[in-house]
Amino acid sequence: MRTAITFEVDTDNLGSVSEEYLCQLWHIGQANPAPLGDVDACNFADHVGREIVRRWVACTPASLWTHQAAHIAARQQVGRA
Repeated sequence: MRTAITFEVDTDNLGSVSEEYLCQLWHIGQANPAPLGDVDACNFADHVGREIVRRWVACTPASLWTHQAAHIAARQQVGRA
């Protein structure tokens, strides 16, 4: 038996889908049997991947104090010691 399954996805609406569904879409996009470089397949994977990254970044706290002016003086003091 041979079966073809088609998925219809509104990539403009990815921000409102559940994380579980988004993960499923990632796997669908990567398992897509389209040839390497297929425009639709690549664009779909790109949209899904960017939504995953957008959500991850939104939940990841920013590093606020990695570089600050006080470090300049501290580094200069270390160089003089």
